[in-house]
Amino acid sequence: MSQRAEQSLEALILQFRADTDPNRTDLLVGVYKTDEGKAYVLPSVKEAKKIIFNDPDWHHEYRPSSLGSQRYRDLSASLLFGPDHRLLREKRIVSTQTLGACGGCHVAAVMLKNHYGPWKENGNPEIFLPSETWLNHPFLFESAGIKTSFLPYFNSKTNTFDFSAFSEAIKLLPAQSVVLLQSGAQNPTGCDPSLDQWRELASIFSQRGHLALFDAAYPGFASGDIDTDLESVRLFAEQEIPLIFVSTYGKSFGLYSERVGILFILVPSEEVGKRIERHMSLLARAESGAPPDFGSKIVETVLSDDTLERQWRQEVRHMADQLKSRRITLRQRLEELETPGDWKHITDQNGMFSYVGLSDEQVTLLRNKHHVYLQDSGRISIAGLNKFNIDYTARSISAVIKATTTR
Repeated sequence: MSQRAEQSLEALILQFRADTDPNRTDLLVGVYKTDEGKAYVLPSVKEAKKIIFNDPDWHHEYRPSSLGSQRYRDLSASLLFGPDHRLLREKRIVSTQTLGACGGCHVAAVMLKNHYGPWKENGNPEIFLPSETWLNHPFLFESAGIKTSFLPYFNSKTNTFDFSAFSEAIKLLPAQSVVLLQSGAQNPTGCDPSLDQWRELASIFSQRGHLALFDAAYPGFASGDIDTDLESVRLFAEQEIPLIFVSTYGKSFGLYSERVGILFILVPSEEVGKRIERHMSLLARAESGAPPDFGSKIVETVLSDDTLERQWRQEVRHMADQLKSRRITLRQRLEELETPGDWKHITDQNGMFSYVGLSDEQVTLLRNKHHVYLQDSGRISIAGLNKFNIDYTARSISAVIKATTTR
């Protein structure tokens, strides 16, 4: 299923590039663009690159460890779990650099397939995903020989997160199941649990002995604050729920093509952690030999400088604020155009993406008649909206909805 969806996305991207209509609009891929529609290079990243390039000792030699530099991993742990976290002091969180969050999910899949006790015992590796999740998630796990099953997540009638259905489904899973969660700015729906709902989910996981595999691709893009967006992960970690945590700096640093990711595993003891690190090192050696250096060096440079880190956090907040502003504008224009339906969900959702609530027919009409490209699921990339195309997008959505609801 996911492989077909990925191929469909690639076909849509090619179709968009071949489209010569002056109004063609790309709302397919989750890449943050400025309000002028340009690629955004964070000023803190530019400054970090200057520092690196001016360092006479900088080189392109291999990192000393296949897990990535210790400094990169330590700075990442401090950022993502919070400085001076108890579990970090106890050396109960082990880590490895990965090829983005995608690579992190793959490493997690292989590690679980090879070493997760309940799966080894029952011979039935199976992971449970939200029914609406990143289109590549199922393929990542299926390619590792893991069955994927789906849990109800999104209410298409209200365009909101269906907490009741999701939490009840998790309660009914076999004990010690593995469940994929996104920490915030959920892709593709833009709908997240509230903090109270995260607390209830943590209680269910603890009671049932489930393992939580967190994918945090967008820290900061939901609320504008890194720490706020990671409260869910830290809550699960503090309660010592079995945890694997995957994250990426692709979005928050704008380092999309550098593939700078990180994977953490919560372990019962320092000694067990050392054994797991050895397994991760062997896996890394088998898959890539050594992790890429340049992107992680940029992250190291920013996170090790208090001034640059503060600047970077402000830049993340700026991107999140811009996305919220575009949501407000899109909703206002749809309402001004008297578009049938309730559009409150556009501003209630957050992050890069929105399930606006379009049918297959409406998505097709948007592409073929109005040259507005979005995924088959109806997911819109809010990050692709800008001052040049947002009005046209709203008028196009309004037109197709009116055309298909007045027959």
